[in-house]
Amino acid sequence: LAFQIHVITSSLVLLAGFTQFSKDIRRKLPLLHRYAGWLYIFITLGLALPSGFILALSANGGLSTQIAFVSLGLLWGLSSLSALYYAFQRQWSKHRNWMIRSFALALSALSLRTWKLALYEVQPYWDWLTPIHIYQLESWLGWTINLLIAEIIIYRLSIKKKNI
Repeated sequence: LAFQIHVITSSLVLLAGFTQFSKDIRRKLPLLHRYAGWLYIFITLGLALPSGFILALSANGGLSTQIAFVSLGLLWGLSSLSALYYAFQRQWSKHRNWMIRSFALALSALSLRTWKLALYEVQPYWDWLTPIHIYQLESWLGWTINLLIAEIIIYRLSIKKKNI
């Protein structure tokens, strides 16, 4: 049940999240931005994240994989709550930055599968790379690289803002 809830609700989170970064939607359809944002927050914190924690605690791959998924969940929840807090404070730059982090972590569902494909491609060249090692690696790479990219985006936006 947790798996089904997580997969279905995380898909809705991704759909809602993709609308949040469009300047046209924010400017021309602010209510759509707001409602999609509430949908993102409600589904993330109320359904996708709790079901994800249940899955994380019993993830294959041992303690390393479980720690990776629990860490992902904690950071996803923290970043989503921070984004919501800064929206209430009307601190839009901070709200945007935390939403970038939150959505980068939400996208880990897609990144994880991409890393799996890439790692299985290199597996024939690395004898030590077993399916369990691939799962352990993808559980960490799926969100840490996304978060690194998010921080680069946030940094570039801050530089751009200073130059304006």
